[in-house]
Amino acid sequence: MASIINSISFKNFFNYYGDYDTTKYDFEKGVNVVVADNGAGKSKFFNAFLWLFYDEVLDSDDKKRKSVKNFAVKIISDKAKNETSIGETVESGIKVEYSTGRYKFQITKSFSATRIGEKLSDFDSWQITMDDMEVDKTDHVLPKYKPVYDANEKQKIISQLILPTLRQYSFFQGEEVDKMIDFSKKSSIEDAVRTLTNISKYEDIAQIVEDITNKAYNDLNKQTKSTSDHNDRLDSAIKLKESLQVQLSKENEKLEIQKELYEVAEQEKNDLEQNFANAEKRKELDDKLSEKNKTLRRVKEEYDTFLESINNRFFDGNFSWISLGFENSVLDFKHKIKEFRVKRYEKKTLLGVAESPNDYFTILPANSPDTVTLEQMIDGEHCHVCDRPAEKGSDAYNYLLKLKNRPNENTTKKEFVKNDLEDFFGNLQLNASPFLNKFESIPQSVLRTREKELELKKRLDKLSSEAKALKSRRKDILIAGTESDGNDNASNIINQYKGSIRRTEQASSKIERIENTIKDLKSKITNTDKEITNLRPKDIPEGFSISYDISQDLLEATHKAQERVFDKMVSLLESHANNHFQNLIKYNDIQGGFLKFAKTPSGGISLDYTDDAGNEVSGASEGFQRMKKFAVVMSIISANTSQYNYPLLADAPLSAFGNAFNKGFFDSIPNVFPQSIILVKDLYDKDLDGKLTDLGQKLMKSDTIKTLYLNEVDGELPQIERTTKIERRK
Repeated sequence: MASIINSISFKNFFNYYGDYDTTKYDFEKGVNVVVADNGAGKSKFFNAFLWLFYDEVLDSDDKKRKSVKNFAVKIISDKAKNETSIGETVESGIKVEYSTGRYKFQITKSFSATRIGEKLSDFDSWQITMDDMEVDKTDHVLPKYKPVYDANEKQKIISQLILPTLRQYSFFQGEEVDKMIDFSKKSSIEDAVRTLTNISKYEDIAQIVEDITNKAYNDLNKQTKSTSDHNDRLDSAIKLKESLQVQLSKENEKLEIQKELYEVAEQEKNDLEQNFANAEKRKELDDKLSEKNKTLRRVKEEYDTFLESINNRFFDGNFSWISLGFENSVLDFKHKIKEFRVKRYEKKTLLGVAESPNDYFTILPANSPDTVTLEQMIDGEHCHVCDRPAEKGSDAYNYLLKLKNRPNENTTKKEFVKNDLEDFFGNLQLNASPFLNKFESIPQSVLRTREKELELKKRLDKLSSEAKALKSRRKDILIAGTESDGNDNASNIINQYKGSIRRTEQASSKIERIENTIKDLKSKITNTDKEITNLRPKDIPEGFSISYDISQDLLEATHKAQERVFDKMVSLLESHANNHFQNLIKYNDIQGGFLKFAKTPSGGISLDYTDDAGNEVSGASEGFQRMKKFAVVMSIISANTSQYNYPLLADAPLSAFGNAFNKGFFDSIPNVFPQSIILVKDLYDKDLDGKLTDLGQKLMKSDTIKTLYLNEVDGELPQIERTTKIERRK
């Protein structure tokens, strides 16, 4: 059954002034919201659960956790301290009531402070006495609370509110999501997978099977050596295998070292980016870079397409570039073919060819124009050869008719020479005809094409240079916020960043080489093992060989099962993360895209956002980046094979989100957590009558939100008099 927080109340806890019954929140199953401006008790509410789980609170001054005992004076309400005279005692504490199944628990943590000095905020002015934690238990059948005295049972009751192994995914402040989900760390995904699966069992089994395999191998070797039938070749093979295994062990050690180096360098790079990057400027540059790259890709495609088209222009009749420089050759050809035809027809005439001279003495090649073209010219009363009219009844028209009715030379004419090249030269002339009228225009065409090429190339170079400049400016942003420390420090940061990138690349390269070496060694061990099997004496009891073979198979199967479970869970996390991500962004203008998990060389998992085409998308806002990570947090919860039974306690998870993201967030979390308690300031607007934003008003009216509280402090009062006023709106 799910753990549901029924209520939390405070007693003189920071700015929660008064007794438990006057500073109380009652919650329900589903989504519960506490809206408060800065200083109105939102973070102090979160501190109560830090005290409950860890006996710590967060110091708002240095953002570090402090022991409750050592920080007690600051925990007590200023107003309560001011009302406590020297010698008097004030109490501060928290009380949490939650239920799970039929049982209900009430946990109280408190301390007493006796004033012994004048200075109100001086630690030496107070004597602190930590009270024993009180835990009471009841059920719905017998509603009267009964105290729990066993210390172990008390801790168990606290743990089952939110299991320690799952607490980081259910109890956090908004900015902690960034550190929590860092898949460049191998441990980040491993912790999640270990939390959600029984993969540790496979590791235990693998270790047991490995021990069994080693014992089976040693027993088999003892039997081999005790047999008189063994030989030197067998001994050599056994020694070789042992030597290869030693090498393999050393390479595995090297591999782990390089993976650690990669992870350290990758983490350093990520920390530098996170700590020194100016998010707004980076976002602005990334948007410009994204648009610039888009234009660059378009112009590059245009340029590539244009270059491809140039080849076609050599043979395209509209351009005829292939004939460039052949002007004189064409004129020479026309002169020579004219001479050839004159001599040819002279020879035909001299040979007494009986056909009509008009069939021979023509400047056109034989059978040209063809019959189809002649009919077109006759019907159109226009000669396409000389581009002149051939009106019906004219000499030109009658000549076209005569050409149409000419006899077929191939069938009717007698061969008068052995090798007549008339058709060959005629075909050359016909094929060349599209190019003959292009000579004058070709140089201009080439010039215009060259100019366009230079123009496109100039555009491409300019865009590339602009993109490079934007990338360089983006890199410089990594040192934003450090300029005041001097240029030397800024340079150091840049050098550190470059160094971390270089180390990741070096480690990645070494990892690849070592993995190849390991693969080669494993192959050699397998082959040597086969040789050993073939050389072993036949009189060794069969059971020893069978035991060794079975143990080897089991070891391999266990490793594969372990890897398969891990990969399956990573794939499941990716699937769930994308489902949640789409729900989170459904009211935003972001279209498409996917979260992609990819293995890093160190064995960790990187988280990228890609578009529909698979291209990595960068430059998203801080809110968008956190939304991605929150989707992963939700996937870790929902990917659990069993129903998640613990509440979400989140302080300022929406601080980096816009309204559209916020709306998607409140729609999504009920699908993952049985109960959510969200502390948020982004729904507060002091200038509005209802003190709630439009989204806050809508949420208050929605069925999604079960309770909504508004916290306020009177800013007109002196600091020491300011206390949190709790108003339940729903």
